Amino acid sequence: MIETLSCPNCGGHLNLQAFPGAVVPCEYCGTTFRIPLSQTPEPEMGDLLLGADFRDPDVPGWKISSPEKVKFEKGPPPELVYTHPKSDLIHPVVRTPAPFDDFDVGVTIRFLEGSYDHISAGIEIRSCDAGDYVIRISAQGTFQVGTHEETEWGETLVKWTSHPSLETEMGAANRLRVVARGSQIRVYLNGVLATSLRDDKIHSGTVRLVASPGKKSKLKVAYSDLQLREIPR
Repeated sequence: MIETLSCPNCGGHLNLQAFPGAVVPCEYCGTTFRIPLSQTPEPEMGDLLLGADFRDPDVPGWKISSPEKVKFEKGPPPELVYTHPKSDLIHPVVRTPAPFDDFDVGVTIRFLEGSYDHISAGIEIRSCDAGDYVIRISAQGTFQVGTHEETEWGETLVKWTSHPSLETEMGAANRLRVVARGSQIRVYLNGVLATSLRDDKIHSGTVRLVASPGKKSKLKVAYSDLQLREIPR
């Protein structure tokens, strides 16, 4: 059975010979997703607001937090590679210059070097003086959702939890996607819904890529296909 579909992560048009319910990869971004029973995959994607061109070291539309820790690889796909010494903190990599409230943001993450049991990376959303939400994945195939309140860790909304959709080999690519609409936050891992929750502490702020090396060794992590999109009406 041939299906004409759009990838739920990058929006690419796919001609697939598969049955509803089958798990298939996108030939453009590599994200795996399950073919739905209907013709339209969920969730739908809105218009692209801000993409990140990692072929350009200036990354137009984004601000690099520590340029001395960043290198760019041509790919494909083009990647921003970030290196940081061992640290228990969560460090910003790139961010939007201005705040956003509701949006759909996705990025592909590859862990290249570091202590397998400690390294993590992900996305902070609605980052402002009052705090932010942080969604991270680890090399071990786990994910976590929490909040910062000013400079301190606030509340753990989802503790570190294993998820079968995450790849656990060093160097493997994982797609993290976060959809924020009002008080609702949904997290997708490689095209699969991992959690949906509500929290209304923070309503708007910048969007940032982040990395956490852990206390054992330095971290080297690669990011690609960073896209910030509108929420479909």
